[in-house]
Amino acid sequence: MNTVKVVAHRGYAAKYLENTLEALSEAVKAGATMVEFDVQFTKDLTPIMLHDDNFKRTMGLDLSVFEITQRELKGKLELKQISEIEEVMVWLKTNPGVKAFVELKQESIDVHGLEVCVKALRESCDSALDQCVFISFNPDSVKTAQECGVMETGWVVLSYDEAGAKISKELSPDYLFGDEGILPNDGSRLWEGGWEWVIYEVTSREVASRLIARGVKIIESKEVEKMLS
Repeated sequence: MNTVKVVAHRGYAAKYLENTLEALSEAVKAGATMVEFDVQFTKDLTPIMLHDDNFKRTMGLDLSVFEITQRELKGKLELKQISEIEEVMVWLKTNPGVKAFVELKQESIDVHGLEVCVKALRESCDSALDQCVFISFNPDSVKTAQECGVMETGWVVLSYDEAGAKISKELSPDYLFGDEGILPNDGSRLWEGGWEWVIYEVTSREVASRLIARGVKIIESKEVEKMLS
């Protein structure tokens, strides 16, 4: 396991509330040098750290992220652990050895528009851009990010097939993300290119070892300490 790198998936989400500064900080304390978090946009296009398009699952408040403004967000006690991306960048700059994989969610793209979201997120990450990797399931958003001057990008592969391989080659991102479940179970080496493979959500050291043998350099896990030990 000493040859694999670990990304803290939504921070140290196995022990702390996902996509919070606490989860990110605790992941770093546990030894992680790479973290991942998700981004949604509020009604007035403020990027915040959140996976779902509703606050109910994580914060207990049944409210769509698209129905609240930045000002209203700050006034809700139930949402006190929600952080704007600019606040996350302040935290990131105090941890210069940490790389952040910043995932733009499709729901926000659908509501606000692809170029609008990518450019707004790029601007919000500007203060710590050299520590950020823009990632998305949407290949067009990855391409747009590359055109906007984002230094590093990653595409989350939807299907491990000819179509996925073609998109990967065309995008040529720095990282390819994939769920272990989409991979063929024949033990073959994964697509090779100018990228590093990141496989999620891995919580077994045995599984991680098998992935390493297939050419994977990075695993993504909520079980930070377990995978780093």
